[in-house]
Amino acid sequence: MPKSKLLIIGYSSFARRRIIPSLKKHKKFNYCICSKSNKINSKKKILYNNYEDALKKFNPDIVYISTINSLHYSYAKKILIKGFNVIVDKPIALNFKHSKYLLNIAKRKKLLLAEATMFNYHRVFNVIKKECNGFDKIEHIKSDLNHPLILSPKQIGKIKGDCEYDMAIYASSIIRLFMKNEIKNLSVNRNYFKNTRIVKNFYIKTNSKKSTYFGNFAFEREYSQQIIFYTKDKIIYSPQRIFALPYNNNLEIIVKTKNKFKKIKVKKDDCINNFFKLVLIALKNKKYNFFYKTILQDGKNRNIINKY
Repeated sequence: MPKSKLLIIGYSSFARRRIIPSLKKHKKFNYCICSKSNKINSKKKILYNNYEDALKKFNPDIVYISTINSLHYSYAKKILIKGFNVIVDKPIALNFKHSKYLLNIAKRKKLLLAEATMFNYHRVFNVIKKECNGFDKIEHIKSDLNHPLILSPKQIGKIKGDCEYDMAIYASSIIRLFMKNEIKNLSVNRNYFKNTRIVKNFYIKTNSKKSTYFGNFAFEREYSQQIIFYTKDKIIYSPQRIFALPYNNNLEIIVKTKNKFKKIKVKKDDCINNFFKLVLIALKNKKYNFFYKTILQDGKNRNIINKY
């Protein structure tokens, strides 16, 4: 079976650290990279500096957009119009209006459009679901996603990469995955960098008929990533780095019951690899509703978050 041709537009840190290693391991893709800011380097598979040349000469089956946030929408729009299947790093767009516009193009042209929010495709969530006796048994969820500041506020503003643009997708996904989008009340508190409207951190609180959720998202803090699930009689602690789980390590979750702790080992897995498997199945069957629905639901949730 011939390999699927995948063109990566942009040479982001995420593409270098996670996407490219996963593609190498997957072995079902023939990929190359188009980067305006890097020299042609055949060893690194950077073969193009102009995306139009890359589309014409490489003629990919899928285009993966991994540029700065502010360019996601414009690239996705142009490439969908040209008739190519598209995957976009999160966030797919900076507002819900643009997300819906991209979806309309994809549906009209019968193309794949997917947002690369991949953390939940790891086997660890199957183990957590089993320990919860189903996600519908969850009564409360708490998430933390904090990391030290890497860029200056000015740089963050330029690329539209503030805490809310970059991290609200995770809050949206938690609402979709574990609360079935049935939120009744939602409040958001934000802190900004001094003398700017650039979000430094935000806190979200919401509830559905069955559960409540509190999320803490921040720049300029000690690195921390975890989701904690509370049921009637258990507390289940996810592994650290839950939103960016390493693909080459065995993991463990911790379950607390009657004040006793139990460690459960989870075999190593690659959520990015699993995501691409679903992409290939969708392309083979030409059925993209799963990815369309995910974009729409997460976009609606982000839209609610951004209004508060």
